[in-house]
Amino acid sequence: MAVGNGKCAILWRMKTKFLSLPKFAVVAAALCASTVAASFAQDVATEGAEAGKWTQDYDAAMALARKEKLPVILNFTGSDWCGWCKLMQRQVFSKGEFAAWAAGRVVLVTIDFPRDQSLVPERFRTRNGTLATMYGIRGYPTYVVLDAAGEVAGRLGASRDASVERFTADFERLVPRADEPKAADQGGV
Repeated sequence: MAVGNGKCAILWRMKTKFLSLPKFAVVAAALCASTVAASFAQDVATEGAEAGKWTQDYDAAMALARKEKLPVILNFTGSDWCGWCKLMQRQVFSKGEFAAWAAGRVVLVTIDFPRDQSLVPERFRTRNGTLATMYGIRGYPTYVVLDAAGEVAGRLGASRDASVERFTADFERLVPRADEPKAADQGGV
């Protein structure tokens, strides 16, 4: 239960006789969820885009991807309520290995549908719904992968055993690096 900066683990150890276990569990879960959502929101820019860093600014991200000829990951998420989204954030996107892999290689866009509307600037809320419809999103999380031309290369999802290595390998199967030969070039199928 150690999430965020350790507040959740500390809370769990601080159970007291003043709260029954069911009441404590509700309070602890709410505080932990808000800590995870807040830490996620702090790592996502709302203006501009930079390769390898998460942004909510879809237009800036797409302009950067076109200019730099980079692929894009569109992360359709419910950052403060979706269990699978939180799992992927914890096991993949919050890791230094993911940041190192993404730096200069891919444009990262968060399209968020949180319960706490303050996590998404008002100017993006309607646009997020439009993007979900445009990309045919039916559940969260969904990771739409666009190639350097802006065309949909495929989709990725969450899994219980998600890791940086698995996610990046799945991504690179959809969008091989320009400096790596494609399977067809190697005589593969």
